[in-house]
Amino acid sequence: MRRPRMLRALAAACCVVAAALLGVTAAAAQAPKKPPVKVTVNDFYFAPTAVTIKKGRAVKWVWSSYNTYPHDVHLKQGPKALKNKSRFSTTTTAVTDAHFQRTFEVPGTYKFICTVHPSEMKMTVIVKK
Repeated sequence: MRRPRMLRALAAACCVVAAALLGVTAAAAQAPKKPPVKVTVNDFYFAPTAVTIKKGRAVKWVWSSYNTYPHDVHLKQGPKALKNKSRFSTTTTAVTDAHFQRTFEVPGTYKFICTVHPSEMKMTVIVKK
C-alpha cells in the first residue's frame, strides 16, 4: 500500500516540476521588445510623416542637430478611447538635442502637429491591435 502512494506522490511532484519548467520556457521564448520607431523632428517637417505600429510599441521623436527653429510635438487628434491625451504632447519647444518618446497602448489613429509650424509639420501614427 505504501509503494503506490509514494509513486503517486512522485508522479505529482514530477508534474509540478514539469509545469514550472514549461512556464519558464514559455516566458523566455517571448519575443524581445522592439525598439521604438524613430521620427526625426526637422525644420518644418517630421520624417517620416506617417508610421504604422502594433499596440505596445513606442515612437521616439528626435530633434535634428541641424534645426535652426524651435519645434514641439502636439497630439491634435487621437482615438476616442484615449484617456490622457496631454501625455502625448511635449510641454516645451526645442531647437536641437531633444527627444520625446511615448508607448502607444490604445489602437487607432493619432494626428500630431508642431504647434509652432502647424500648417507645415504634420504626421500620423496608426496603431494596430
